[in-house]
Amino acid sequence: MPTPDEMRSTLENYIQLMCDSDAKGMVELFADDCYVEDPVGAPRHEGREALLAFFQGAVPMLNVEITGPIRVAGLECAMPLLAELTMGENKSYVDVIDIMSFNEDGKLTSMRAYWNPAEMRPER
Repeated sequence: MPTPDEMRSTLENYIQLMCDSDAKGMVELFADDCYVEDPVGAPRHEGREALLAFFQGAVPMLNVEITGPIRVAGLECAMPLLAELTMGENKSYVDVIDIMSFNEDGKLTSMRAYWNPAEMRPER
């Protein structure tokens, strides 16, 4: 079972890989039977192949920073983020809470992103 420090380190690595647009590296952090729901309520991306396609489309437009402590409870973590989305010359910002689950081997099994597109704004 991963320790809280190991889980925090995995999430910090996940954010760094995202900012580096390394979708393949991000997928390596996930278990085979994983899913991503981003934002919550959207259709899930299930399995590593689906995650790779989703991340390859999304991460080149994103810069994300952790804005507070990563909270760990059991095999789950909550992480507050500020996401910057760049599309051409336009930048938008939105506050996000990611809830991530781990398996006993320390691999991510799920990521659920809590954010609302209506709350995107032009400034930090």
